[in-house]
Amino acid sequence: MKHDLVVVVPGIMGTTLTREGVDVWDISFQALRGLADPAAAVERLRLQSGIGDGEPEDRYALEVGEPIRTLRQLPDLGGHAGHGNLAKRLGIDPRRLAVFTYDWRLSNRNSAQKLKTFVERHLSRWQETADPRHYPEAARNAKVVFLCRSMGGLVVRYYLEACGGREVARSVVTLGTPYQGSVKTMRMLTGHASGLYRPWRSLIRDVCSTYPSMGQLLPTYDAVENDIFGRVPLEVVMPIDGVSSGMVEDASRFADDINTAMEKNEEAGAPSYELVVVGGARHPTTYGVRHGQGRPLTYLDRSSDSPWEAADWFGDGTVPKRSAEPPAMDEKTRTLWYGYRHTYLFDAGPVMRQMRRVCDGQPLLRELADDDETGIELPDTVSAGEEFEVRATRADAARKLVVQRLTEDGRIVAEVPMERCGDGEFRALLQTEPGLWIIQVASKTSDYKCSDTVLAL
Repeated sequence: MKHDLVVVVPGIMGTTLTREGVDVWDISFQALRGLADPAAAVERLRLQSGIGDGEPEDRYALEVGEPIRTLRQLPDLGGHAGHGNLAKRLGIDPRRLAVFTYDWRLSNRNSAQKLKTFVERHLSRWQETADPRHYPEAARNAKVVFLCRSMGGLVVRYYLEACGGREVARSVVTLGTPYQGSVKTMRMLTGHASGLYRPWRSLIRDVCSTYPSMGQLLPTYDAVENDIFGRVPLEVVMPIDGVSSGMVEDASRFADDINTAMEKNEEAGAPSYELVVVGGARHPTTYGVRHGQGRPLTYLDRSSDSPWEAADWFGDGTVPKRSAEPPAMDEKTRTLWYGYRHTYLFDAGPVMRQMRRVCDGQPLLRELADDDETGIELPDTVSAGEEFEVRATRADAARKLVVQRLTEDGRIVAEVPMERCGDGEFRALLQTEPGLWIIQVASKTSDYKCSDTVLAL
């Protein structure tokens, strides 16, 4: 409703975390080039062992800063396009908007408790200060509309179901939320983050394996193809090098906590809320892992020799389609699938228009069916000066696709035509200078565009 408070909950990398004024998770070429001692960097970025749902010890504590306003990238978990000018882009009164900033390294249970305090404070402020001439219902009837990016949706769902948040929730929009986890998290935690040199893969693994939030992003669906058991969840085939049993157990327990609390809320007649699930469904996405005795882990995608259904192969490039929906949905859940990749789901114009309608309590727009199935494949991280490949799948030659490299402000600095390399398959090779770049596949004959970020080191 127009008198409701709007709370945005970012995901990983969505909040600056600082120590003595320095943004310690500024994963850029300049920042990584200055790390002469990766071991020291691990110690500076990690959390203490056994933190669970608790708080960091003083030596590992970081200050929670502002919402990210510019591009960010964490290898294998995608980029973050920032939250600059958010109220304007949503078309709402900035006084209605509150962005929840938090230490995204910590357990999502911990963050959900902090969200509870944040919502109580900001909802009270809005109810007390909203101008009655413009928002006559705010003082008595205002609730909260949640807009959740990626992991932020897990924080909100835990708050709503396990921390009493249903009482104040009107609507929830989740965008690229890995309800059932992401295999790319597992790839990062096992030291196989794509595109990074071994020392940096090891750094990311050693740091992120201490973050409870990362463990809660491990896949809880049947993501493992095993020689003996067939297709099974992770816990059946543990141990796996690089993934602790404790993390796998906590991921399963976290999902069960939400589902159990939801069932209890339904039985008790707790207030319900509208849920709008927004996901990407067209891009080749790592969806599983092959595990067998005496052979290394193999991460599965559309090119793998696997009996899994083709529907499992696609998603937003980070979250598989099957994981972008909650395991249980009711009549108040709507699902919207788009052709955008994980980084830009939140910022895409059609998605913004739908979020604006949710914020104002209006019905979702009925959009024309989109038969376009074009998907994009590209690495998260590349080596500066070396060629890397961008592919388009299920594409039409009549579109005359090109790959463009853009600066953060949208300036095109390079363009390469894509060449056919198979049935509906096109490819182009690019090189780039060090930095964080926008890579865009665009059509010369239509308005088709699809973007993502690439970090060149």
